[in-house]
Amino acid sequence: MKAVSINEKGSLDNIRIEDVPKPIITPNKLLIKVKACGLNPVDWKGIELGFFEMPYVLGTDISGIVEEVGSETSKFSIGDEVIGSLEWSKQGAFAEYIISEEKYISKKPINLNFEEAAGVPLASLTAWQGLFDKLELKAGEKILIQAAAGGVGLFAIQFAKMIGAHVVAVASKKNEELVKSFGAEEVIDYTQVDLKTIANDFDAVFDSMATAPLLIPHIKHGGRYISITAKPDQELAEKHGVKASNFLFYSDPNQLDEIVGLIEKGKIKIILDQLFPLDEAKNALIFQKKGHSRGKNILLVG
Repeated sequence: MKAVSINEKGSLDNIRIEDVPKPIITPNKLLIKVKACGLNPVDWKGIELGFFEMPYVLGTDISGIVEEVGSETSKFSIGDEVIGSLEWSKQGAFAEYIISEEKYISKKPINLNFEEAAGVPLASLTAWQGLFDKLELKAGEKILIQAAAGGVGLFAIQFAKMIGAHVVAVASKKNEELVKSFGAEEVIDYTQVDLKTIANDFDAVFDSMATAPLLIPHIKHGGRYISITAKPDQELAEKHGVKASNFLFYSDPNQLDEIVGLIEKGKIKIILDQLFPLDEAKNALIFQKKGHSRGKNILLVG
């Protein structure tokens, strides 16, 4: 089978499309034929910064069809259409077949195709956990969402709006109508507005861009800041009376099942930007690295 692998960190030029043995199922795992993979910043950052033990097959997010079930599994049957964010330390999504424990897998939303569904797991879980587990966002609170037109940002807008928060989105002018259509009440065009000059009345900030020095001063005393990238400056946070931290998402099938239910009810939607065939994985990651995506980018596999 084909797989996208990396043997040496440092450069996207080290990506290889290789023929590797099809994985052999074990009693506690599922064998899944991969249909599509969601692209995420960690996919290129892991190569350049060496997050994971080399060599490895790239990728975290998959959609696909269960082809075999281990004797010790119980949640899924052969033929089930599924999604999931695979075991973080091992990665392994960018391949024609993968094996996974059930705890990383959920049923695919019935109203999404495989390409759309592949963009759901990591981005939606990151938004969900950041807003609800970390920020503990509540109805009526005012939240600023950075990089609002990206994959995580669009989920964050919808989840925040869903519980009755007031959403202020940071996005470029070209994406203003998009983020408003997803639920943002206000839009700050970062290409025209100096973030140092924005209002100082936010209850919470969800930051995907490591802009804590710019944003923490605009949070109310007692407010909260969460980053999905760099650790915030604790001295700055304490100076402004703000609780600030960063976090890394974790694969949670119960949360993902809940998100799938919301998608199937039409309460949460996803949009795709660019689709790339598996053989163009390098170009896909170059595009992902450039940023400015509108929604999710997807690698087509099966």
